[in-house]
Amino acid sequence: QCGRQIGGGDMAVFASRAGHGACWHPQCFQCSQCGEFLVDLIYFYQDGRIYCGRHHAETRRPRCQACDEIIFSPRCTEAEGRHWHLGHFCCFECEGALGGRRYLLRHGRAYCPPCYHTQHGHY
Repeated sequence: QCGRQIGGGDMAVFASRAGHGACWHPQCFQCSQCGEFLVDLIYFYQDGRIYCGRHHAETRRPRCQACDEIIFSPRCTEAEGRHWHLGHFCCFECEGALGGRRYLLRHGRAYCPPCYHTQHGHY
């Protein structure tokens, strides 16, 4: 897949999920997202790319920014270009849920208006 020839007697990884004759040099058989080497590990093949389990899952479903788990529920909170499980998008100070509510950001942290006012003054 790197474009370099695999010569006779060279070690190669045969990836059956990629189709007949799909071979990689061992050092080239890695996740297309993170570069993790996948020789002797479970791999996924989708749209012409090899993935580790973590990054293949992210091609299917979003990952929660709070707990780092895949969100399987059809409902989640989307804010600031990221995804959270319902109830995981919370005020940094009081941990009250902010999904669907007004919030303010300071240094990348979300606050409910009362906590923001208490911690940082007027907005």
